[in-house]
Amino acid sequence: MRRLIFLLPSLTLGAPALAEGAPPAVLQSELKYAPVPLFQGVFAAPVSGAATQPGALYALSVKYAAGARSLPHTHPDTRVVTIISGRFYVGVGGNIDEASLRALGPGDSIVIPAETAHYGWAKDGEALMLETGVGPTGASLWPKPPPQR
Repeated sequence: MRRLIFLLPSLTLGAPALAEGAPPAVLQSELKYAPVPLFQGVFAAPVSGAATQPGALYALSVKYAAGARSLPHTHPDTRVVTIISGRFYVGVGGNIDEASLRALGPGDSIVIPAETAHYGWAKDGEALMLETGVGPTGASLWPKPPPQR
């Protein structure tokens, strides 16, 4: 089996000092979403940071279309995922087990340790979440093939 690795394009937003006037904001309506190549119906937009930069804190806005699923996969970094809207079902492990899915709603968060196989499903309708971590990041479908010599 081929190993698929997915890296999001990075976006670096400067951290302007808070001065007089309106504080800096990232508006949902201004984000530029792109399809996530590994999963049909899943889209991501960089919010802050550089996801490909070692040691850089990043944030991604991720949308799952109604019914979209992510197959078991891993990330090289620990991620904190917070549900913004909708209901998202998440499971841990290399095989999808619908009976063990955990339902998360707006305001709920989950921490996914680095290299932990997991999967998700927006089975009740569209789900929007904010994913944060420290780069570099990416995604690999599970199971991973053995290292080549």
